[in-house]
Amino acid sequence: MNWDLSYFYKNEKEFNDDFQRLEEKIPLLANYQGKLSEFKYFKEYFLFEEEITKLLYRLYMYSHLASDLNLKDQQLQQRNQMVILKMNQIGSLTAYVSPEIISIGEEKVLEFVNKDEFLKPYLFNFQKLFKQQEHVLSNLEEQVLANFEPTRSIPVQLYNSLALTDRTDEKVVLSTEEELTVNTQNWRSLLPKYQKEEDRELIFKAAFKRYQDNKDAFSATYNLVLQQLASNYKSRHYNSALASKLDGNNIPLDVFLTLKDTVYESTKPVKRYLALRKKHLNLSEYHTYDRFLPLIPALNKEYSFEEGKELFFQALEGYDSEFVANQKQALKKGHVDVEMKDGKRTGAYSSSVYGHHPFILLNHDKSLDSVFTLVHEAGHSAHSIFSNDNQPLPTSRYTIFVAEIASTFNERLLADYLLNKSSSKAEKITIIEREIDGILSTFYRQTLFAHYEYEANQLVEKGIPLNSTNLSKIMIDLYQHYYDIDITKEPGKQYVWAYIPHLFHTPFYVYQYASSYAASLKIYQDVKARKSEAMTKYLELLKSGGNDYPVEQAKKAGADLTLKSTYQAVVNRLEELINELESLLS
Repeated sequence: MNWDLSYFYKNEKEFNDDFQRLEEKIPLLANYQGKLSEFKYFKEYFLFEEEITKLLYRLYMYSHLASDLNLKDQQLQQRNQMVILKMNQIGSLTAYVSPEIISIGEEKVLEFVNKDEFLKPYLFNFQKLFKQQEHVLSNLEEQVLANFEPTRSIPVQLYNSLALTDRTDEKVVLSTEEELTVNTQNWRSLLPKYQKEEDRELIFKAAFKRYQDNKDAFSATYNLVLQQLASNYKSRHYNSALASKLDGNNIPLDVFLTLKDTVYESTKPVKRYLALRKKHLNLSEYHTYDRFLPLIPALNKEYSFEEGKELFFQALEGYDSEFVANQKQALKKGHVDVEMKDGKRTGAYSSSVYGHHPFILLNHDKSLDSVFTLVHEAGHSAHSIFSNDNQPLPTSRYTIFVAEIASTFNERLLADYLLNKSSSKAEKITIIEREIDGILSTFYRQTLFAHYEYEANQLVEKGIPLNSTNLSKIMIDLYQHYYDIDITKEPGKQYVWAYIPHLFHTPFYVYQYASSYAASLKIYQDVKARKSEAMTKYLELLKSGGNDYPVEQAKKAGADLTLKSTYQAVVNRLEELINELESLLS
């Protein structure tokens, strides 16, 4: 199944016509400068901004989706960059808006909002702005920062060139003299197929060769990312990069620190599980790449996309009808690109803008994991459908902080269904193993990476120059603490920081995977315990878009992320699963 991008534009001419319209409209945004204190122009500006936003959304969705289908096609990449440059131009031309609104004063702005139906949906956004006014600069200062905005994408472009565009496949010869082609798309699926440690090490070495060979280029690129963060937080009068990233969504610093510290103090069950694996798999030493080895022989069960989708639909039976309908709508034909293709972006995502159906990118390999990926992305798309159907444009975009609640809720739903319907001990072991791995990869591993970002930014804030050695030292120490594994013994593993695109693309993003996982576990357990009331609260969360601060949204749905107990519950769940697994294996 492929994307049908004619949903946006049927041909190049339609795209070009809209792009030209955008080019003509953008300069007009500057006409409102100095006039926003008058109600007439205040309202006109936001009407015009919505018009441009909707046009930009359509152009961006088309260009970025098309470019992700073939990263090697320079024409598609150039077209996408053209749209991104227009985004930057809009940002530069509208840099005056926030300072000017603040200069008008909160009382007068709220007066404008209260007397006009069109402006009322903007109320929360204006309240957020006035809350952050100490970090909004003067018109001139905002303009200077906006002029540098196009350069902010340079580290991301460099990273993409190093990690994606310029990548080459590696050839390895195994102990059996079998020759394998290893790349970023297939190395994980290759590892479980080979029982000899030397073969797994060869595959892993090939997968991480790019990061080891280019460690200094990656470290220089990451240094650029962190220096940009530092210049931004200092310019906007924050006391740290982390504070600047949390403030926009009013995330208390304690939420991040409580998560980080709770997980750091709770690695005992992780080490217990790895010891269980080492013993059961009869390994002399346990390496990080051994986590891909199944505890029991693989069931060799394959799931086509359609079979995986049908399995998900079966798991949805008995749930709220509106919830089910939007999950199914998320996987509508033409809105999911399923198969691996040469040049296609790796991984998976759901992409959505207001006024348009979400699109899902997959690289489906027929494994059970790929079914869970399908379900995960359907959760994001369904969340977007709920939000867009129930919120006006100004509050339609939910934050990253709550985004992963919807996706991991779906994964938990499917896992429970599979466990309950299975009568086979082997199937139960496989599913429980996957659930444990889910906690390790989503809750523990992502917190480890968040901890890594925290420590790396601490170096920058102390004025310590970054290089591949000290960046790797942080990772070596964290892996030793979390897993009792010395990653210097594994080829290239100490450069795993270069393997994680989020560190380069979206700093201080990954902790939200872990916090969302904790929230979704709490919400899911509530739904199981008292289905109707808890499901109503959950649907309210999905429908609320970005109409409140995310910590408050999660709390209304039943998950208080300011409490250590919310994170400790995930640790407790891990221990329960390990106990169940030990019982089955014995």
